[in-house]
Amino acid sequence: MQINRSILLRGSYANIRDYVALTKPRVMSLVVFTALVGLMVAPGGIDPFAGVVALLCIAAGAGAAGALNMWYDADIDAVMARTATRPIPSGRVSARKHWFSD
Repeated sequence: MQINRSILLRGSYANIRDYVALTKPRVMSLVVFTALVGLMVAPGGIDPFAGVVALLCIAAGAGAAGALNMWYDADIDAVMARTATRPIPSGRVSARKHWFSD
């Protein structure tokens, strides 16, 4: 996996924004919106608490899938100009730290 060395030399460390970026929030918001619409148009009623819990679980699943995708595609992302600044390819978050919390 290639890492953008210039970012590492500047001493750029991971912050909360980098970890949020791993979840791909724009994609996750589309998944949650789709689930919300599905809950609203479904026949019959749903308990509001169960609906909120379902949406939170869907958001967590979508975020986890986004993080897995970023980890899996880190080597490809490192060579593409559009994706080279993502947290793992740029070296701000290590792939090992991403999984094991060093």
